[in-house]
Amino acid sequence: MATISEIIRCHQEFAAAQNTVDLLPRKVDLALQTCRAALVTLEYRLADIDYPVKSLILDPDQGQADRMAQLEAHTRRTIPAVLKQLWDVIGGISFIDLDDYTHVDFWDGLEITGAKEFCDGVCVENCSPKLLEYIMDDFDAHQEDDAESEFIFTFAPDGYHKDDISGGPPYGLNAGEWLPLVCNFEWTGYRRPESVNSMSTDFMGYLRTAILECGGFPGLLGHPKFEPIRMRLVEGLPAF
Repeated sequence: MATISEIIRCHQEFAAAQNTVDLLPRKVDLALQTCRAALVTLEYRLADIDYPVKSLILDPDQGQADRMAQLEAHTRRTIPAVLKQLWDVIGGISFIDLDDYTHVDFWDGLEITGAKEFCDGVCVENCSPKLLEYIMDDFDAHQEDDAESEFIFTFAPDGYHKDDISGGPPYGLNAGEWLPLVCNFEWTGYRRPESVNSMSTDFMGYLRTAILECGGFPGLLGHPKFEPIRMRLVEGLPAF
């Protein structure tokens, strides 16, 4: 597995490169390619335990380049570059079943429950027509409310909604190119990830810790029955 020190070093290297115009985009591109390879490995490992979500990768959606342009024109804001890059390189990520919530039954069957009642499986929606419509409607509501808060680009439901429980606002990204902060998110497992050393988390840092340390399910981190599963999932995964 990527060691905690390796994950922390990746966090630090990305933070140090944030003001280097050419370096950080290249690092993000390489990291996302490595992340994609890790997801493929995790698909096999989750299949070995009969996890119901068979594909963690949501393929890039056809016509997404046009949708990105439409979204930026509508909001008059630039989509964070790291999110656009993920949409291009991976498409989307989902450790959960947002149609039938079969993942909830799976964890219940193993008597593994999140510290806040949800597993908070990693999810980054691909650039689908459904997501486009949601973000545009969200932006319009934000403008009608004359909100003083900064508009954020939604990328996933919050932990409660991921498990079909009424919850809070979705996870999103604030303005920023390559290291935007994840908004409306907090680490909610039984213990805090060891690779996290600040209250705020940038998008790549979130993916890195949530996948490489938490096995894709940060809401279950620290549950004694999840620990042996987590160790099998993260074993030998490359740091990104």
